[in-house]
Amino acid sequence: MRIKSTLLFCFLFAVACGGSAPPPAAPSPAAASAGAPSSPLVAPGEAKIGDRTKCIVSGHEFVVKADSPHAEYNGKTYYFCCPDCPKAFEANPEKFVSKT
Repeated sequence: MRIKSTLLFCFLFAVACGGSAPPPAAPSPAAASAGAPSSPLVAPGEAKIGDRTKCIVSGHEFVVKADSPHAEYNGKTYYFCCPDCPKAFEANPEKFVSKT
């Protein structure tokens, strides 16, 4: 049963992000020690443009840009890593907000 649940989750994740390429990976600790800037992770719903946050749908870390997909819910703006994630969020926001 656990395998079926895991496969279902993987399938839903692939559908939610529409098969788009994942955002660039966060810098590794080695890169940070080599002088690469590292910013703190800001909670979903609290992030602003320029902040590093985590997509509430996919879990990918990314930096919020002016053109990042987003949705409003309960007076907060949630930013997403790809254009398909807001669709999944808007279909059932309570499912994702309860994770945080």
